[in-house]
Amino acid sequence: MSVTRDELHHLVDQLPESELRPALELIRGRLDEPAPAERDLPFFASFEAEPDLAERHEEILRSEMGR
Repeated sequence: MSVTRDELHHLVDQLPESELRPALELIRGRLDEPAPAERDLPFFASFEAEPDLAERHEEILRSEMGR
């Protein structure tokens, strides 16, 4: 790998998460490839629950749906 690529990788690794998307769009703009379709899901994993929620999901759904 060239020194330039190494430096670019190092700089990208230092960027805060909030700056990655603009940097990615800037680099993609230099290529002829279209950006892949993305879904921005800001609500993903945005709640807290008991540790056994995944294990009890069927029981919880049945009780909530009145089955």
